Amino acid sequence: MRNLVAMLLSAAILCGCGSTPRWKNQTFAFSMPADPPQANAPTNIVALNRFSVSPLFQSRSFTYRTADNTYVQDPYAEFLVSPEHAVAEPIRAWMRNSGALGRVVEAGSTLTPTVGVEASVNELCGDFRKTSQPVASMQIRFIIYQVNDGSPGRIMLDKVYACETPLARKTPAAVMAAWDADLHEIMGEIESDYAKAHSNDSGR
Repeated sequence: MRNLVAMLLSAAILCGCGSTPRWKNQTFAFSMPADPPQANAPTNIVALNRFSVSPLFQSRSFTYRTADNTYVQDPYAEFLVSPEHAVAEPIRAWMRNSGALGRVVEAGSTLTPTVGVEASVNELCGDFRKTSQPVASMQIRFIIYQVNDGSPGRIMLDKVYACETPLARKTPAAVMAAWDADLHEIMGEIESDYAKAHSNDSGR
């Protein structure tokens, strides 16, 4: 009973809700690109070869940071699937629809990629350390490299992208909406950064 009371109090503090729906289980997913795949994509064959999430954030339950070394998980808010799949699928969809990197192949394709992408999520949480200024935090490292005869070649882009978006409300829905906006922003930055790197390569 003591543990149950503690869990309920923790959820009430973190969610900041004041009505009955605060105890309702909620399941979330990232949005997918609405635009159709680009028909004039470069001839590169692109594969998302590796995607990982830090062990700190691998739980389906939303994670909130309450102090420098303190994290709690929300028992009422979670991803529809594991975080690896929850984040990797919209990233793959963005690359496929954008066409900025080339034509994206799915896992198990018999096509040999000419561009490889690896991504690792280092941070994915609601940061509530400043109670008056809660933010949603996302940090992803992307490595994009050439593939020559099936082997990794020269690295074209290696960068950590980080976003901290202020929350209007300290609720799971607000955290998810901020993460969704952050991912869209990060993918737009990658498109721009890759275009610059590819342009520099072409000029050599």
